[in-house]
Amino acid sequence: MATAKEEFLKEFGEHYGYPNGPKTIDQIRATEFNRLQDLVYLDHAGATLYSELQMDSVFKDLTSNVYGNPHSQSDSSSATFEIVRDARQQVLDYCNASPKDYKCIFTSGATAALKMVGEAFPWSCNSNFMYTMENHNSVLGIREYPPQK
Repeated sequence: MATAKEEFLKEFGEHYGYPNGPKTIDQIRATEFNRLQDLVYLDHAGATLYSELQMDSVFKDLTSNVYGNPHSQSDSSSATFEIVRDARQQVLDYCNASPKDYKCIFTSGATAALKMVGEAFPWSCNSNFMYTMENHNSVLGIREYPPQK
């Protein structure tokens, strides 16, 4: 009888992994998440782990460039502004959303984003706020924004 891991690899192994890197789960874990050793990390919804490749890339970028406040006027600020602008465009492109019709706003996290939605939505007495049984805790905070019927 095949193990769950063998069944998974049989079904998804060809499409699982990094394009130019290791392909098996064991290889990915050994090369990209070696710090886990015998730990099993399951809180990817709260804060997913970053790979060695990501950390190396960020380290190289941060030790090679100087970034400043994107709202200031300097060369380092301009570099940051361009990165943020490009990231916004990448998100819009991914969502097939035109910048004429949509804005991409980065927030500090889900709570700040949901608060912004609650404050900006055009609530009326006819609005119905519905949510699933399982959701981010901050979704429940939106209940305070619609006018009470």
